[in-house]
Amino acid sequence: MGIIYTTIKIRNPLTESEFIELNGKVDTGATLLVLPGDVAKKFSFPKIRREIVKYANEETAERDIVWGVELEICGRKGMFEAIVEPRSLAIYPNPRSDLPMAEIE
Repeated sequence: MGIIYTTIKIRNPLTESEFIELNGKVDTGATLLVLPGDVAKKFSFPKIRREIVKYANEETAERDIVWGVELEICGRKGMFEAIVEPRSLAIYPNPRSDLPMAEIE
């Protein structure tokens, strides 16, 4: 299975904001949408609860869950809850690692 990226549009209909376009990673095994903290803050999505989330590497953390995320992808729209991920989503190579620095498909 490969990694898929696509353009998504999001907005907060509660504040009547305009859609913005973002490049997003599609994870077919995910159960909830994940938004970077700066995006969630920009749109002022209302926090509805905190929840323990589990990452692919088996680590767990408590994160805010927001509501009212209107997402458009491939011409289809829906309203979703989303996990707010406060960490930076940038990936940096580890120069001491023996693993390759690029994915080979």
